[in-house]
Amino acid sequence: MRDDSTEATSTERILDAAYARMLEHGLRRLTVDDVARQAGLSRITVYRRFSRKNDLIQGVILRELARFLSAFEQAVGPLPTMADRVTEGFVVTLRLVRGHPLLSRLLATEPELILPHLTLEAGAYLAVAREYLAAHLDTPDAEAVAEMFIRIALSFVLTPDSAIPLDSDDETRAYARRHLVPLLPSEGIN
Repeated sequence: MRDDSTEATSTERILDAAYARMLEHGLRRLTVDDVARQAGLSRITVYRRFSRKNDLIQGVILRELARFLSAFEQAVGPLPTMADRVTEGFVVTLRLVRGHPLLSRLLATEPELILPHLTLEAGAYLAVAREYLAAHLDTPDAEAVAEMFIRIALSFVLTPDSAIPLDSDDETRAYARRHLVPLLPSEGIN
C-alpha cells in the first residue's frame, strides 16, 4: 500500500524538476529522463504519474495556475465590492501572468510550442479558472461572465501589443474600471 504523502511529495518533486528543466531548457529539450534525474527519482516513477511528456507539461501548467489563483485570492478577496474585485483582479492577472518567469521565457523562445497549450488545448485550464472565478462572482450567469473576463485577460497576455495602454497598474486599473466593470450585470456590481 502506498503512502499518500510520499506520492504527493514525489509528484511535487517531479513538477519542481519539470518546471526547472522547462525554465532552463524550454519545452523542445524537455525529457522525462532529465526530469527524473533532476527529481532524484526513477524514470518509471515519473511515467507512473505522467504517462506522456504532454501530461507533464499540463501538470506544471495546472500547478502554476493553482499558485496564481492563490495569489489572486489574496489580492482581491478582501476587497469590498465586486467592481473593486474585477478591477484589481484584472490588474493582478496581467501583472502576475506577464511577469511569470516560465511563461515569459516560453512565449519569447518557443511560442510555437507553448501557444497550443494556452489556446487550442487550454480547455482544462480555462475550466479551472472559470470554475474558480464563477464561484466568486455574485452575478447571474456567473460562469459566462467569468469566462468572458478570463478570455479578455488571456487575449492581453498572449498579444500584449495594443492601442490600449496597459503598461502600468494604474493604466490597467483605469481600463478595467472603464471597460470591464460595466460588463458586470447590474446586480453584481456592489
